[in-house]
Amino acid sequence: SLAVIGCCAGVGLFKGELATAPDISNIDVSPSGFSTTVYDKEGNPLTKLVAENSNRIYITIDKIPLDFQHAFVAIEDERFYDHPGIDIKGIMRAGITGLKSGHFSQGASTLTQQLLKNNVFTDWTSETSLVEKFKRKFQEQYLAIELEKTMDKDTILENYMNTINLGQSTLGVQAASLRYFNKKASDITLSEAAVIAAITQNPTKYNPISHPDYNKERRTKVLNNMLEQGYITQVQFDEAMADDVYSRIQNVNDTAEKSSIYTYFVDELTEQVITDLQEMKGYSYTQAYNALYSKGLSIYTTQDPRIQAICNEEFANPDNYPESTKLMLSYELSVEDVSGEQKNFSSQNFESYFKQNDKKFNMIFDDEETAQQYIDEYKAFVMNPTDKFIAENISLTPQPQASIAVYDHTTGEVAAIVGGRGEKKASLTLNRATDTLRQPGSTFKVLAAYAPALDSAGFTLASTQVDEPFSYANGRPVS
Repeated sequence: SLAVIGCCAGVGLFKGELATAPDISNIDVSPSGFSTTVYDKEGNPLTKLVAENSNRIYITIDKIPLDFQHAFVAIEDERFYDHPGIDIKGIMRAGITGLKSGHFSQGASTLTQQLLKNNVFTDWTSETSLVEKFKRKFQEQYLAIELEKTMDKDTILENYMNTINLGQSTLGVQAASLRYFNKKASDITLSEAAVIAAITQNPTKYNPISHPDYNKERRTKVLNNMLEQGYITQVQFDEAMADDVYSRIQNVNDTAEKSSIYTYFVDELTEQVITDLQEMKGYSYTQAYNALYSKGLSIYTTQDPRIQAICNEEFANPDNYPESTKLMLSYELSVEDVSGEQKNFSSQNFESYFKQNDKKFNMIFDDEETAQQYIDEYKAFVMNPTDKFIAENISLTPQPQASIAVYDHTTGEVAAIVGGRGEKKASLTLNRATDTLRQPGSTFKVLAAYAPALDSAGFTLASTQVDEPFSYANGRPVS
């Protein structure tokens, strides 16, 4: 009788938890948060704009190769195409293992459950007790069964493959394919698909860039599972295993890290788009920022790739600048003293220290070696022997500086921007072409004198004028 009472209590508890589950008709399992792509005038992609948890590019299931789909199924949910949303065999296996070990850590989640976990039960990371975990699991399993009554397997798999975290801040297979292999998911090979599928279980541990050895072990398991489950032949398995895939990943990564910094053109673009969304759509700044970085916009710009390339080349050519180029130093230092208090030193502190003995000191140096000597002297002065070094920032900017903005005078479109001379080391830095405002000075002469002279006074571009003081007939001097 006690057993019956216990069972009834368990059933009642189970039904109570299901009663508090979300209504299947009101839930949305599709992923949210998509990166924005910026294109030049000819439709070539320039860059991606990405906010946290938004590095995702949606791709439909018909564009994902079957080997890619099967790689995830084989490693994550081998009975995916047969079960009703939950895997009874997997649950029993995990339960027995948990009872024997006392640790219920072995997963039995299907792809359908994982989809719900990521897009519906999004607060699962805050679970602090086994009771909370089991409650969520019960609801997750119930909704998985209900979901599969209304959604076909391909749609579930499509949403899953566009949702999952695949390391390097990528979400979904399209973003991951571009990040690791610089190709669309539709072009991914079996060998490459196994690499990406291997990441899913632990995106940090199995990251193919930082931990290629761990990923390689997991990738081998993916391919073995695909072979055992009949998704690939022995010949395909052998070819994939022989592929030197990690060398390609490293080569792509080297290029990706260099191209992750926004150009000056894109820097200005982001500011203008946010302003336009506020002024034209009535967005708040936060709404405009979120729309730009996480709503999957496609932005087509006026940048002319040919003109921009010319500007980039000329600004990088040292022959276009004086031989006496100097370097302006910007310096920040952070240290921690014995009491644990952090002390921060700025460029202003640096300059003030050296101006005590040299009033003309101005943070400009002839070369990097000389600048480093001053840095070493300053650090020796401000740091006590017991201080702990935390970090420093050294930035040496070539002087004199230069910038350019090229317009198409017939349309007013901006064709190219270079906002400064020297290597651009971060996004949204000082853009001298757009942000360093100056008095207009002689530029007004074009409107006030040259244009009227050409338009109404009979002058041409070849006309010359004597540029010296003279006097009118009444004796009034003019200069």
